Amino acid sequence: MLTIRKIVSSATLVAVVFSSVFIFGMNSKADDTPLYTLGGTAHVQDVGDMQGTFTDGTLVLGMRGYSRRVEAVNISFQNNTGYEGTIKYKVHVQNVGWTKYCQAGETAGTQGQSLRLEGIVFRLTGDLEKHYTIQYRVHIQDIGDGQGWVNEGQLAGTQGQSKRLEEVAVRLVPRDSSSAPQALTDVTYRVHRQNYGWETLWAENGEVSGTTGEGLRLEAINLKVTGSEYTGGITYRTHIQDIGWQDWKSDGDLSGTEGQSKRLEAIEIKLTGELANHYQVYYRVHCQDYGWLLWARDGESSGSAGMSKRLEAIQICLVPTGTSFSDTSVIDCISTDYARSAFVTYKDADPILYYNYAVKYASGLDLLNSHIGTPHRTYTYYDSITGQSKTKTISDNEWTLLQDFANTHFRPEMTTAERLMYTMYWVHNNIDYAAASKGYAYNAFVSHKGQCNTYNGLTVEMMCFLGYDNVTLVRGTWTTSPHHYWGVITIDGVSYVMEAGNKKDSVNFFRFAEVIGPGSKYAY
Repeated sequence: MLTIRKIVSSATLVAVVFSSVFIFGMNSKADDTPLYTLGGTAHVQDVGDMQGTFTDGTLVLGMRGYSRRVEAVNISFQNNTGYEGTIKYKVHVQNVGWTKYCQAGETAGTQGQSLRLEGIVFRLTGDLEKHYTIQYRVHIQDIGDGQGWVNEGQLAGTQGQSKRLEEVAVRLVPRDSSSAPQALTDVTYRVHRQNYGWETLWAENGEVSGTTGEGLRLEAINLKVTGSEYTGGITYRTHIQDIGWQDWKSDGDLSGTEGQSKRLEAIEIKLTGELANHYQVYYRVHCQDYGWLLWARDGESSGSAGMSKRLEAIQICLVPTGTSFSDTSVIDCISTDYARSAFVTYKDADPILYYNYAVKYASGLDLLNSHIGTPHRTYTYYDSITGQSKTKTISDNEWTLLQDFANTHFRPEMTTAERLMYTMYWVHNNIDYAAASKGYAYNAFVSHKGQCNTYNGLTVEMMCFLGYDNVTLVRGTWTTSPHHYWGVITIDGVSYVMEAGNKKDSVNFFRFAEVIGPGSKYAY
């Protein structure tokens, strides 16, 4: 499972004069013993393991100027500060996503798979984090050092842009210096699981607590917030089998039951006091038969009601107020499955999952997310049967319906590609196969009926609404039908099919694939 991490608000990111690292980081002990030493290796494309260089308090790994990707890092840390703690780090790997945090001395990334590192996040642990912050900078393909130094918990690098890291630089700065940020506010939590009891280790900041794939229920949970400079805390309540919603609990209290074999079915979490003015709390659950639901936030219900579905795992993180959830390392949005909402009730139909799209086509999501332009109302309609091509314009009414759908269904944490996938899956699960003569969005969102022109005409309209260029709605011949409609997007000269299907169409449930070419039924 991919992990999540809250970040420091951009307002707290302050550049640090390089010499301050040397003064505070290296020469502050009376016996001139360095307060810390960093070392390690980077696994570099075509080179293998390369030793880093440590000069004036800064470790540099990799090799800029040679267009070679860093594939893995292993960083050692000698701590002479007198404060307990170490360094931990996680990386974003091509086609894989975020790894779990590694401790100093462990390798993060891959070797022998030709996969680039695209992002990295560092943290300090223990008392060390209270007295020092870790800062780091990466050299990014086509971007260079333009991102600058960032502080612990902040993404260095990119997501969804397919750009390699070529160099990583790391240094420590004491928190009592004027340029250092405040310590981060952490949320920690643990669950009581069927057959296991209480987790022995507390999860933190978006890590998974619980299990997936084992069919084991959560029975209770503890939550608490640490390291905050603000008054206030965290409060939460759970919906319990045969009991319903329990009273609100706070700051480490148990919510749920022990020894009664009762499943948790839903949870609500809120922040209190000053803390609620400076942070939002996001959380999502792994629900029986549904998998990971969408993210809930600030007191919203997450889970299910009236369906006898157990919670199996949970992730929780804090996001500074004003921070864009989807533009940070808070969440890696490419996961193995997504449901249509954060909370499911008995009134809902069968579980709507994103099938295994992200497993099969994670690189396709990256590709779609890297080719987003400005929303527009025109697209190309091509009739390969007659050979005619024309430009079509989305009407005001259709555009309003697209906007209403987006406002109702899209969540801030969804990437643009996931919003497109969500729309296609909504079409699949909510439209009956029937003739419809009005606009594509009207047929889908109002009448809930249509045929291939509605499914894929709407898909093309939504692509325009989301800002995708080079989009075409094609009418062509199929081996199984005298004519058919499908969507096409052209990226870097390659044409990809965008195909949605109706409820009864289990074969063409969805498509985003490069399948246009000789012998393809999509050829035109």
